Parts: sequence; C-alpha cells; structure tokens
Amino acid sequence: MSTDAEGSSYEEVDLTPSPQLLEALGDIPYKPWQCLAELIDNSFDDFLADPDPIERQEVWITLPKPADDDPIVVLLDNGRGMSLEMLQNALKAGYSGKRRYGSLGLFGMGFNIATARMGNLTEVRTTRAGDADWLVVEIDLRRLQQNDSFRAPLRREPKQDVSEHGTEVIVRRLRAEIVDDLKKANRHNHIRRDLGRVYSYLLRGENPVPGVPDGPMAGRGFRLKVNDRNVLPRLPCVWSASRKVTKQGREIPAVKSVDIRLTSALACMKCGHWQSPDLNLDRCAQCDGDDMRLSERRIHGWFGVQRYLDETDYGIDFLRNGRKIRIGDRSLFSWENPDDGTQLTEYPVDIPATQGRIVGEIHLDHVPVGYQKTDFSRESRDWRHAVIVLRGEGPMRPKKAEALGYPLNSSPLGEIFKGYQENRPGAASLIPGNGKSAIHDSAREWGAKFHSGRHPEFLSDEIWYQAVLAHDDARDNGEAPARRKRAGEVEDSSLAGRTGLSPLVTPTSGGQVDSETPEPSAPSSDPERVETEGERFQRYRVDARQIFDLMGEVTLPRLGRRVVTVFDTRAPLLDDEARRVPSLARMGKGMNLEVFVNGEHPVFREYGRDPRDYALMEIAQTLHAFEPDGQKITAVTAEVTRQFPDQRVTESALRDRADSLLGRVRELMAPIAGSMAGELWEALPEEIRLRAERDAGRADASLDWPAVIREGAYVSHLDAAGIAAAIRACPANFLDGAVFKTSWRGWSDAAVKERQVTQTVRPLEVVGEFLAEPGAKTRLELSLARITFDMLDQSVAGSV
Repeated sequence: MSTDAEGSSYEEVDLTPSPQLLEALGDIPYKPWQCLAELIDNSFDDFLADPDPIERQEVWITLPKPADDDPIVVLLDNGRGMSLEMLQNALKAGYSGKRRYGSLGLFGMGFNIATARMGNLTEVRTTRAGDADWLVVEIDLRRLQQNDSFRAPLRREPKQDVSEHGTEVIVRRLRAEIVDDLKKANRHNHIRRDLGRVYSYLLRGENPVPGVPDGPMAGRGFRLKVNDRNVLPRLPCVWSASRKVTKQGREIPAVKSVDIRLTSALACMKCGHWQSPDLNLDRCAQCDGDDMRLSERRIHGWFGVQRYLDETDYGIDFLRNGRKIRIGDRSLFSWENPDDGTQLTEYPVDIPATQGRIVGEIHLDHVPVGYQKTDFSRESRDWRHAVIVLRGEGPMRPKKAEALGYPLNSSPLGEIFKGYQENRPGAASLIPGNGKSAIHDSAREWGAKFHSGRHPEFLSDEIWYQAVLAHDDARDNGEAPARRKRAGEVEDSSLAGRTGLSPLVTPTSGGQVDSETPEPSAPSSDPERVETEGERFQRYRVDARQIFDLMGEVTLPRLGRRVVTVFDTRAPLLDDEARRVPSLARMGKGMNLEVFVNGEHPVFREYGRDPRDYALMEIAQTLHAFEPDGQKITAVTAEVTRQFPDQRVTESALRDRADSLLGRVRELMAPIAGSMAGELWEALPEEIRLRAERDAGRADASLDWPAVIREGAYVSHLDAAGIAAAIRACPANFLDGAVFKTSWRGWSDAAVKERQVTQTVRPLEVVGEFLAEPGAKTRLELSLARITFDMLDQSVAGSV
C-alpha cells in the first residue's frame, strides 16, 4: 500500500520489466553497421557538445577477423567521458538524459538495442580527464536473467595517467549470425562504405569539394577508423558553384545554398515535442513535462547538380544533427495534388528518364525521426512544412503550375530543377558530350574515379567541363573560344584552332602541362633545321580536338595500366621515317599515353573507317609490347575496346543517341514553328497530329492542348516521322541551314528539290523505324542504324 500527497491509500502494480527485455531488444532487426552507428552516435554527441576540444576527436572501432577464436566488437573514443551518474543513466533501457533534440543518440534504448543485437556480454569503460579511476560496468544478459535483476556490478580501475579521457564499449559472446556476417569477405569495407555515407558531413573537413564554397558542404572533421583504416566520407561529386547555365536570360549556378530560419519555438527536453510557436505554454502539451527551452528551428544545406547521371545514385540526403537519416531521397521530386491526392513525378523526365543528377544535403535538426533512424516522421507538421519550404507549394514545371493556378515555382529546389532538368549534351545543360551525343557512361566512370579517392585529377570538375566544351566545339565548328571569352575565361593564344581543350592538360599531370613537351616554337629561318619530336607532337596537339569518350584509364591483366588521352588532329601525321600514317601513339611521363588520329587521312575519308577504331588499335599495340604470353593483338584490342563503354553499338546506346538527336532537331524547329504554328499544324497528316497529342497527354495530362497548338509548342511532341512530315510540308522553312544544312531554295528544278527533301527526311524515317520496332536487332542492323545516325547528325545545322 502507498499513500498519496493527501494521505489517501492506494495499491500499486510493479511494472519493472523482466531482464529478458534486454535480450529481446537484440531481436530488433538492426544491421551490423546500424548497431555500430548507435554507439558512434553517442560518441559524436559528446564531440558536438564539446565546444573547445584540445585534440582531434576520434572514434576507433575493432571488428572480428576471420582468424579470431574469441571474436569481439570494440568501440573507443577520446571524448570527455562520463561521471558515475551519467554512466548509470546512459545504460538504463528507455532512459535519455540528453535532450530529445540536439543529439544523435535519440533514445537511451539505442545503446541497449545495439549491444544486445551484437552479443550477450557488454563491458563499458569510461573516465574523465582528472578522474583517478576508470569506471567499468559489465552487462551480462544471461546473468541478469538468472538473477531476475537489472543490477550490474561496477568496479573502478586506477589510471596510470590522470589526463586520460574517453569511453570504451566492448561487446563479447557475439551472436552467431553477427560473427558470420562480420567475418564475410569485404564486409569490413562495406561497413566503412556505409558509415562513410551516413557520417559524411561529420567526417569531412573544410572545403571538401574543389570549387564549392566551404559554407554549404564544410563538415566537422571528426575521424572514424574501423580496424585501423580510416572511414572516408563519401563526398558529393557535384559541379563547381562557378558553373552556370542560362535559362530565360538568367544564370542559374550548379550549387544553391539553403539557409531558412524558422520561428523559434519551445521544445520539451523530456519527450522532444515542439510546442506550437503561437502558444505560450508552461508545460509540454504532449507529456506535461516542465523542462521547456526556446530553441532555434532552421532548415539549411544545399541543392546541386551531380557531374554524371545515374539510375540510383542521385536524390536528396536529409540529415539530423549531422547524421544522414535519408540518403538519395526522391520524394521532393514528386508533387502531390492537395485536391485529389494524385502524385505527379516531375523529375527525372528527360531522356534518359530513369536517370537523374540533382542531389543535395538538407539539415532538419528540428524534425522528429523514427527509433531506427531510417526516416523522418513524414506525418509530422515539421516535415510537411519543410517540404513546402524546400520545393514549393505547387508544381516545379511551369506549364503544370500555370494550368493548376499556382504561381511560378521559385523554391530552392525549383531553381535547380529549372536549370538542370534537361540532359542534352553541351554547355546549355552542363552535360559532357563527344560532339554527337552525351557520354553518360564516361561521365559516370569518371565519377567512380572521383569517389575512389585514388585519382586526384578527377576531384575538380575540369575533365567533365572540358568534355562539355568539346561537345559544343565539335558541333558548332569552333565557336567555343568566343563563348569562353564571354564567360570570362582566358583563351591561350598558343592553342588557337584547337577545339575542346583550353589549356592543354593531361589527366594525371595534376593540371600541369607535361614538362617534356616544349612550347611551340616560331618557324625557324634555318631551312636545314629539323623539327624535334617534341615540337612535332605539340604541333599535332595545337590543331586537334580531344575525343573525350576515349579518355581514361586502361588496365589489363598482365599488361599494366595506361592513362589515355586521344586527339583528332587536322595536321597530317608522320611516323619516325616521315611517312604519312592515319594514327600515332606516344608515351608521356609516367603512365600517360597520348594517341593521335588524323580524320583527314584517306583510310577514313575514302574507306569509311572510324578513327576511334584506329585509336583503340594504337592503345592495344602499345600494351601488346608488354605481352609475355604471345597473346594476339586482336585479342588485346578487344580487351581495350571493352574498357570504353561509350563505344558500344547496342540498341539501348543507340536509342539514347536517337533521343538526343531528335531533341536537338526539335530545339532548332521550335522558334520556327512558333512563327507559323497554325499553318504547320494544318499541314501535318492526321496520324502525326494524333501521335503528338497522345505523347503530350502521357507527358502531362493537365496541358492546355489548344494553347500548345496555338503557340507551336507541339513540336516538342513530334516523333521522328512527325519531324520528317513537317520538313516535307514546309521545306523552305526548315532547310538551307535553318534546321538542316541541305540546300533547297537555290535549286530551280522540281525534281532536284524533291531529291534534297528526300535525302534529309530518309534518315529521320530510319530513326523512327528503329525506335518503333521492338525486339533484338542484328549486328548489321545496329551498324546500319549507327551510320544513319551519323548521317543525320552531320546534316543538322550547327554540326561539324
């Protein structure tokens, strides 16, 4: 019997849980890295709360190795350590002596879940600087069950150095499934990778990504090691903030900082509930607690553009107190109609529609999360408000917003979407290309080198950016130098005439010109002077453009590694005997290999050979010289070819190229169609008009189709056959360099005019047939399609 404050007696029921509860916590489905993260969270909480650390803040983790007879898991940090009261509270299941918000270790349960999931015996050791002893507690789940008690023994161990400080957690008698998992091949590397993603912000230091301002991406510089190897933060492979695109006359940088300060509010330190800013409460409306503190609410971070597209590696990372709760989240890319609940996917939609590149990191320290820290509370008021602040209340697509009565979306994500939703190669969308199509595979491969951390030449975005410029240079036949001048860049006059590179650098030289390559010299007045080898190859470079889809590292078993750069030069190539050759290779410093092809050589002009094939043979020949087993040169060439995925002539690769080509043509047709919208629409066959309308309906069911017809915007929904029909109907508007190079007006003979039109539309019709016909294609069919695409590419206005 008990007595209340007024003296009345009442009975109580003992709700102290059985010690079996702790073991039952081990059945909660935490992965090994999640268990470690729960322990790391407590260490990082202490680091974050220490305003003036006297040494580099570090956590060391030891995991069992395959040969260990008595496997254990150990975590050690050099934090401030705990007092006896702090230690006791930290080990209580369900207790949290920390603020519900403002710490990573959200629940006192986290420690118990993590340790019980890993093993049955946990030892915790902690001490503070100046304390005489280590405090040591042993939690033996089996003994607690046998004794039916939650009490655990405490012992004190004298310190040899009273300045020591930190906490150590040792888990023994590991569960069999945990041991089996941790001893798997590469499991430790996978754990480092997962922890590097989750704690990327806390582990990285200042200026982690070259070219991106410190503010949005600078981290805390904590250090984490697993079995004596550093956990490396996974850095965002984004474009420099200095890169921009221009849309509707306005420049949009590739990185946009976000810093939105919300109204401060009272937060309950007991349960974490945020009180409504409109109410002035003395006690928590959720738990009736009286520990209420006025706290800052802030949404901050950045949105940006990745240097490559990927099917899975994109989206927004959401963080709480530095730890990533959601990685690659794409929920902001969809808009929910509040009237009927329908979802509209707004990104990605451009070809390839399954790949994206918009990324970001957004800190939401005030938004609650679930106990497993895998997601935020999506139904909470704070989450819903954050979504509106970050992506806007209405659709990001302007026409969709206008159709539904929403104003133009000017949200932080809406700005990035406006500038970078399209994936067309060149500077207009900041997509690397080769003059004909986007080189997504190569850009993605460079991204893998960035993330590996072993290739410093790929840390900055310069290689990607040169490929962007090279695409426009090759397509526009040398207009890029003027464009670079307008962008404020300095053009190197010694490289005049080159396309695609300014200045000349090789990927592994760290941005430095090869010291073995002399500066081009002025023509000598001595007629007997012989041009040196260095001068000859520099002359080839000056009059060349780089082939970016054949750039990168080639590594073959037994034959070694080479870093390849390929140039298509206008200058005739001469071998050591002064004989004209179609291609040449030259070893540079270290592993650098330069390959030159002369696209004007008769073997290319008269026999239809592809210069890229000869470049691949030159690479293979160089490696074949080191062949110890007499492998045939053709076999080496095949292995080299497979290292360049953009050289594939597959149906999917050709479909991507076809989509890119048609996109270019529609872009050129759009302003012309706008000036003659009604006339052109009426001239199109009924079948073509129906297909365009169906395509528009699939893309956006809310479009005002009559308005689209009036404005001529239906051109963006014409398929290849529709474009061909438009040219047949109005050749005077689309030929003679307007959209296609084919001449038309200058001919007086009707038969010749008809032939000019037919020569233009026939490749378009082949493209349409290729896209429309399902099923596997033969090698000859794919080769024919590639040649047709080349013909179409060359006929489009603005191409070389």
